[in-house]
Amino acid sequence: MEKLSRKTAPQFKTVDHIEILSSTKHSLSNHIPVHIINGGSQEVVKIEFIFKAGIWQQEKHLIATLTNTMLNEGTTSFSASEIAEKFDFLGAHIGFSTSKHDASIVLYSLKKHFPETLSLTADLIRNSIFPEKEFKTILTNKKQQFQIEHQKTNILAREKFNELIYGAKHPYSNTYDISEFDTCSLQDVKEFYAHNYVPSNCHIIIAGKVDETVLTQVESLFGEQNWSQKGKAKTFQHEISSSNEKLAFVCKEDAIQSTIRIGRKLFTKTHPDHTGMQLLNLVLGGYFGSRLMQNIREDKGYTYGINSIMISYLKEGHFTIATEVGSEVCKDAVREIFFEIKKLRENLVPEEELTLVKNYISGEMLRNLDSPFALSDSLKTNLPFGLNNSYYIQFIKDLKAITAEKIMELANTYLQEKDLYLIVSGPKESENALRYSY
Repeated sequence: MEKLSRKTAPQFKTVDHIEILSSTKHSLSNHIPVHIINGGSQEVVKIEFIFKAGIWQQEKHLIATLTNTMLNEGTTSFSASEIAEKFDFLGAHIGFSTSKHDASIVLYSLKKHFPETLSLTADLIRNSIFPEKEFKTILTNKKQQFQIEHQKTNILAREKFNELIYGAKHPYSNTYDISEFDTCSLQDVKEFYAHNYVPSNCHIIIAGKVDETVLTQVESLFGEQNWSQKGKAKTFQHEISSSNEKLAFVCKEDAIQSTIRIGRKLFTKTHPDHTGMQLLNLVLGGYFGSRLMQNIREDKGYTYGINSIMISYLKEGHFTIATEVGSEVCKDAVREIFFEIKKLRENLVPEEELTLVKNYISGEMLRNLDSPFALSDSLKTNLPFGLNNSYYIQFIKDLKAITAEKIMELANTYLQEKDLYLIVSGPKESENALRYSY
């Protein structure tokens, strides 16, 4: 047998094509769409109920999150502790989350217990009672958490960045004052629940061991015409109001470090330049071996970590670079970040580096699509854009075609210094980072 040499790196293969377990679509008798990913070796089912009940749909701050959180606080049949005990006894897990456009309830259950766990989940969704005592407790806890979080420079910088690119009142910035905790009422939560947690506002994704018995059980509990029809979901439009001011400083005098945020408003994942910008983003700061990590962390030692990321919401998106550094080197760190961006505008990315990053993003994609449950998470993010998971097959094709010349073109189109916002949060001494120079 050939002896393994630990001095020689293993060969790697490029990802030319990926095969993805496809989803099928079904409709309940009341027209709720159900997307099914049937696969896996374990007798486990994941079902997610997704409502258009996110931050975009709320008329007052906090209400969407409070409503979704309180679904687990008791129903007409069971108390919160009884619900928790039943899920625990059946070996099931239920989770609740709220995003910019959606709120979801996700259940993981052994298939043999699925009828019971699904019935409990239906009770939570359809018959929540929102007890006043629990409401006050949750609101108090969230207020305390808000106070703690807003002592951190990274939170202050992120909120200021979002406010500048989307506008202070836009749902994507979602910035608000602590006083708004005192204006939330239980009635606001109940009204939001009545208007948004209705069949016409819902779609369902099921993954794992899905057969006709599973679909029959879902139909029996959620296919009725009239469940939860206590109101009608409203339609909202929100206008973006980006600031013309590109520089901002948020003072936090007792901060040990300073936070830097650099970026701009971009576009969603349906834009023709999205794949190319994803690749550019990885080269710049999207993984541990990126240029920003090599410069700001490894070479200069200014930070423990720095990254860049592209966010695609349903209506808009943005690109941002974020890091925390010592206040005394904040100005130098900003200068080096802009220096790395400038290099992408002026110099071609070497072919070896480009190939490495293409393989990295392809490998990460394969890792993130390796199970029915992971595929259901991806499908959840794609469906609002009118896409399914075949999106990733086209993504790989587009990725392979991107050249170093295209990366330079994108950098000159979207990463011009005059178009980038720079936010610094920290003690007064770090404000001079807004006046950096090469």
